[in-house]
Parts: sequence; C-alpha cells; structure tokens
Amino acid sequence: MNNNRSKQNMTAWAIVAIIGLLGLNAYQWFAASELKNTNTKQTAELEEVNKLTAELEENYKSALDNLEELRTGNKELSDLIDSQKRELSEQREKINNLLFSKRELGRAKEEIAKLTSTAAKYVAEITKLKEENAILSQDNESLKTNNDALSTKLQDELKAKEEIAAAKAQLASEKEKLAKSNEVLDTKVDMASAIKVNFMKVTGYEVNEKGKIKEKSKAKDINLLKICFKTETNMVTTAGQKTFYARIINPLGETVAIENQGSGILTNKLNNTQVRYTIAGEIEYNNEDTEGCFDWRLQEKLSKGLYDIELYNNGFMVGKGNFQLK
Repeated sequence: MNNNRSKQNMTAWAIVAIIGLLGLNAYQWFAASELKNTNTKQTAELEEVNKLTAELEENYKSALDNLEELRTGNKELSDLIDSQKRELSEQREKINNLLFSKRELGRAKEEIAKLTSTAAKYVAEITKLKEENAILSQDNESLKTNNDALSTKLQDELKAKEEIAAAKAQLASEKEKLAKSNEVLDTKVDMASAIKVNFMKVTGYEVNEKGKIKEKSKAKDINLLKICFKTETNMVTTAGQKTFYARIINPLGETVAIENQGSGILTNKLNNTQVRYTIAGEIEYNNEDTEGCFDWRLQEKLSKGLYDIELYNNGFMVGKGNFQLK
C-alpha cells in the first residue's frame, strides 16, 4: 500500500514537472517571439535611420554645393551664403539629434523636408540677388560708359572753350594793337591833315556906340580883339570850311575864356589832353596859302601885359605867338 502511494506521488511530481517544462517552453517560445519582433522592429528602425541619414547628408551636401556654385567675388553675397550655410548646418545637427538621440523619425523627416525647402529658398534668393547684381552691374557699366562719354565731351567742350577764350583773347589783343596802331595812324593822318599857320597877328580895337572901330594898344580902351593868320599850303587835307581854335593866355598863365562868347574845350590829339580855348572861327580853305580872321568881343576889359596865343586845327597846335597890351 505504501508502494502504491509512493508511485502516486512520483506520478504527481512527474506531471507537475512536465507541466512546468511545458510552461517554461511556452515562455521561452513567447520570449523568443517577442525578441524576434523587437529585433525586426529595431532593424527596420535602424534601416530607416540610415535611409534618413543618407537622405539628410545628400540633401545637405547638395544644398552646400548649390550655394557654393553661386558664390562670386561680391562680398555681400559671399557673407549671405556663409550665413545660410551656417543655418543649414544648425538644421542638420538638429535632425541628427532627432535621428540618433531621440529616435523621433517622423519629426526628422519633417525637418529634412524643411531643410530641403530652406536650401531651395536660399538658392533661389541668391540666384535672384545675382541676377539683380548682374543687371545693376550692367547698368553701372552703362552709366560709367555714359559718364566717360560725358566726361570726354565735357573735357572737349572745356578745351574748345579754352581755345575759343584764347582765340578771343588773341583777337582782343590784336584788336587792341590794331586800334592803337589805327589810333597812331589816325593821329598821324590827322596831324598831316592839320593846316599849319606861318603868320599870326592879334590887334586890339575900340568899338564905339555908333559901331565905328579904331585900333588901340592900351588895354583899357580895347573891347574887341581881331585875330588874323595866314596858313601854309596843305595838299593832304580836303578843301572846304576849316575850323581854327584860338587860345589866348593872359600874363598870369590863365586861359581867357567866356563860355557865352564862344569859349569851350578841345582835345589835343598829340597828348590826348583837354585844352580850353577862347574862341573858334572858320575859313574857306582851297589847298593853298589862305588868310583868315575872326573877332572876339570882350565883355570885360583885359589887363595890361604880354599875352600868348595858340592856334589849333584838327586837334593839333598849328601856330603860336604873342601880343602886348599896354
């Protein structure tokens, strides 16, 4: 009986052991299945990470290459490209962190798409700036060409003005010389045309109330002076009425002149000075020795003494003499 009970116990333990082994096998199978699923998932995830990493690197490198191809000698554009490359590098690091540290593959995909879009935007921006700079550079070159042409034209005009000014100055100088030469020539012609006097006499007269005249030598008796002269023959001057100007100078060296009695001022062409004259008169000249006289009525008595007299014709002194009043 004891043997039967012992067998029964052994059988029960055997059944328990079998059941335990079956459970252990079942657990091991489940664990192996779970591990396989985990490994499959991790493998798929790693493959996705590698794929995204490759895509990231390809897009990043392509973006850098595209930006570098747009680089020129323009400093502002180069600085902008460097700034954009730094921003792309920061985005790349952010995506790597999502892939390898946080395993946020969905966000990583979104950020890769953003990086690609940003890179495309940067390339478009730089391309547009390059085109604008090219147009601006072309405009500047055209403007420079126009400015050079205008500068050349201005220099030509300034040179032409200087040449014209120099020509005008030369013409003015020549004109001045010619004017002086003509003035000298005119003076010589005028001098040659002046009719010289080789005889001159001044006589004092008294005119009474009845109009009768009588020659006098005393100053207190004289109220009329008769100036008579004889010319030389001058074939240079034309025949006709000729005016002679008499200048009477008193003993004090003053010109005797009364404006309302015909006195005035003439220009001495020999030295271009102003000469006050006493009286003027005309004679008819026919290119031969000619005598002429003209009278000067006195409003006041003259003083005693020696008087000088000068005769002018055509702006030149043509004779001189003196007379005495007692």
